[in-house]
Amino acid sequence: MEIYEVLTIALIMVLAAGTTVAIYLGLANWVGACYVVRCSECHHLTFASVNQPQSSCAHCRHPMILHPLYTTQHPGMVRVVGDHLRY
Repeated sequence: MEIYEVLTIALIMVLAAGTTVAIYLGLANWVGACYVVRCSECHHLTFASVNQPQSSCAHCRHPMILHPLYTTQHPGMVRVVGDHLRY
């Protein structure tokens, strides 16, 4: 029974930390210190210091880190196409 209590407390701590980070990122976006923008190549969301689309993101530069199984089966650049985003 103790393991469930420990796991519950750990889950609460992880959710609280994630929420705190999201609040601080939202406040940084609000004051203009950090913006959530789209990558102009792959259209993934990324962080930037200016409110303009970035030329590349971590997904474009390091696809093996973010999508290891897909990258091993599809050599070359991993791109998101046909996403129909309205921004």
